[in-house]
Amino acid sequence: MERKKWACGHCGLPRGIGKGNAWHNNGVITAKQPPHIRGTLYDVEELNNLFPAISRRIDFDITRLVIEGKRKDGVRYTRSLIENLRRAGKDPSPLDVFRMITHFCAYWGLGIAEVLEYREGEILSIKTLDYYSDPMARGDWAGVFEAADGRRGDPRWRDEEARDIIDVVAVEGEPVLEERIEQEVELGIPFVEEGDLEYRYCPECGVPMAVSEQFEWNPEISLIRERISGRRFILHNTNGIVAVVRVLEEELGEEVGGIIAEISRDYARGYYGEIKDRTSLEAEFLKFPLRSWGRTATMKKEDGGYRVRIVNPYSPPVIAGRLWGLMEVFEEREFRLAGMEKGQGYVDVRLS
Repeated sequence: MERKKWACGHCGLPRGIGKGNAWHNNGVITAKQPPHIRGTLYDVEELNNLFPAISRRIDFDITRLVIEGKRKDGVRYTRSLIENLRRAGKDPSPLDVFRMITHFCAYWGLGIAEVLEYREGEILSIKTLDYYSDPMARGDWAGVFEAADGRRGDPRWRDEEARDIIDVVAVEGEPVLEERIEQEVELGIPFVEEGDLEYRYCPECGVPMAVSEQFEWNPEISLIRERISGRRFILHNTNGIVAVVRVLEEELGEEVGGIIAEISRDYARGYYGEIKDRTSLEAEFLKFPLRSWGRTATMKKEDGGYRVRIVNPYSPPVIAGRLWGLMEVFEEREFRLAGMEKGQGYVDVRLS
């Protein structure tokens, strides 16, 4: 079979993935270009379960919060992209930037996107197929528009039933909510630099060989599919989602973290229950850092349960919940989340 032009000749992944991203020995994926924004391999089904489930549990629709988190994340990423291009001697027009982002969307698994119309200071219209998430996709394109055009944009579906075209319409003002989200996005995710992970890197593109072993990755149809489960994944920035969780905790209290952990745990129980006979607890823990979820630093038996430290989790409550569900499936018993203590670059999870 003829190798696709985009594919690495050794591992088969898109060459651009290794060119643009680095897998570090501390369990974190970052962009190679400044400001080295952190990325994560997300389970799309988990994302699309998480936000509606949070809304139901707290009896408040967080859709707008998610859109704004991703909008600010998109602004930050796109501005850094433009700055890097200018440092390289290029001066891209807004339309150049929009078309570049559609290319990236395909490679990151976000969905096939096409620029239909752009009028400076007025509107950007994007046709998007197989988008990974409704609120996050709208937030992404609002952020790209704002960074490249200079105007804040409100992302709307042209047709609420079809949901195939996003119109980002220029609007005035910046609500207080957006200012708070921006502060959290800029704060980023603290992670420690130390790490002793060892990967087998592809000699041609530099991505760990385990990535191509675990995922089918085809930018022609914008699809990253996990081989063992068949589920769709994406590679995307992390700060926007983390900002949403932080604002929820500030508004509603620390108990929101426990709610998110419970939601993630319920999802994880179903996910790992389906693949349990084809994997192991050890194999699943090894996947965490490869996907920039964090790495297991210590695991100790304690009071009939466990104390686990995850270093560099991208979102402490989400990762605590996934760990919780993972342990329940492989231990074949239920645990209580007895503690979730967050520190600089780590979370200690106690299951009893």
